[in-house]
Amino acid sequence: MPIYDLSVPISRELPTYSGDPAIQLDDWSKLANGDAANVTALHFGAHTGTHVDAPAHFIEGSKRVESLDLEVLIGAAEVVEVPPECLVIDEEFVQRNCKPGSTRFAFSSSASAR
Repeated sequence: MPIYDLSVPISRELPTYSGDPAIQLDDWSKLANGDAANVTALHFGAHTGTHVDAPAHFIEGSKRVESLDLEVLIGAAEVVEVPPECLVIDEEFVQRNCKPGSTRFAFSSSASAR
């Protein structure tokens, strides 16, 4: 089975969900300044770019992403195109656009093309 990297690079231009923290990428140290290495400080919300929504994102008391078994993230997935006018992937969107019985989804949104 081929493996695909679905990651979208984090950049200042990457859109974020309304109300989420803005993306901040700051030079922490720079070789050009005589520092030992180039190091970037990152600040952004957990829902920036490519990410996994753990059950705890929507269900109080359920598993957080760090407690998920990585095996649940590996395998065949249904790719669902999200139209640019869709700003929220909610239960209604999933019911209208995802095949019943699918266990993994990769939502391809306008941010995916960046």
